[in-house]
Amino acid sequence: MRSTLLAALVTVGMVGCVGGIESGGGPDPLESPDGDGNDNGDNPAGSDLTAAKQLFDTGVFPVLEAKCSGGACHAETAQGSTLTRFVATDPANGWTIATNYTALVGNYAASAAPILTKVKPGTHQGVTGYTPDEETKITAWLNKEVELRNGQPMQPTTPGVETLSAATERVLSEFAGCMSLTNFKTANMAQAWGNLNANNNQQCENCHATGGEGFIATQQEALFYNVVSTKKYFFLQYLTVDLTGGAEMAKVIMNTVSFKGVSEGLDPHREHPRFNAATNQGMTALKNFYDATMARKAIPAGMPGACDAPRPLSNL
Repeated sequence: MRSTLLAALVTVGMVGCVGGIESGGGPDPLESPDGDGNDNGDNPAGSDLTAAKQLFDTGVFPVLEAKCSGGACHAETAQGSTLTRFVATDPANGWTIATNYTALVGNYAASAAPILTKVKPGTHQGVTGYTPDEETKITAWLNKEVELRNGQPMQPTTPGVETLSAATERVLSEFAGCMSLTNFKTANMAQAWGNLNANNNQQCENCHATGGEGFIATQQEALFYNVVSTKKYFFLQYLTVDLTGGAEMAKVIMNTVSFKGVSEGLDPHREHPRFNAATNQGMTALKNFYDATMARKAIPAGMPGACDAPRPLSNL
């Protein structure tokens, strides 16, 4: 969903950009290798996701359709500066389109999924917050997605044991506290991503310099770092949380899933210019930045170069 930062800036530099989606046809998404229509690796446990889809179809899609659709908002056919068109015209396609927007679902943990965090406060583009019933339905769906995709129970069976959602928030905050502008610059993140070319020679920053399409890539180092290191919505495009080992083993990892789906034009990104998501200058820079941040995280507290205190990421 859109952030206030994007609302002010998104119209800049959008000539030649794409972001619309096309609906239509295809096999049953639950029969795909990945379980949700796209073999992009976001279902590491390889689970049957039917139960999660049913929760979305019956409890979540009607809420999104009522709150988020419309020609100027997030409908599949929306026009203008809309960033994410995640509300399908055909309800039968609703789950497939919604679950392939990282900017909407994050890693599915309720504490990090923008579908909740950006609307729940009631300050998003004049949209009122969710009712208790709506929030309950969305949370139940997200919990089922986390459980199935990671092969882990969402709620611990032992009282006092950390939930997967709480673990997500904890490791995100810890990682953010270990990030630094110095390491960001040394990794060459701004130049690498701002200058990255798609196969049609269109550079990332042509459309994403100000956060267009819910993704930021710009040669302006300070702006780039400030957004990615403080705003959860943008952080999760580059980095995510691995929950396959349970809450105790939760960790931040590079988000290769988000890039794979976009780079190959998988639904709902059919119109995005193609590029090699596995091997490119941007991924090299991201790995260098990730490795440097993890190295800093390994330094004992109180020692020179150690991380700052955990820093919760903003939901705005």
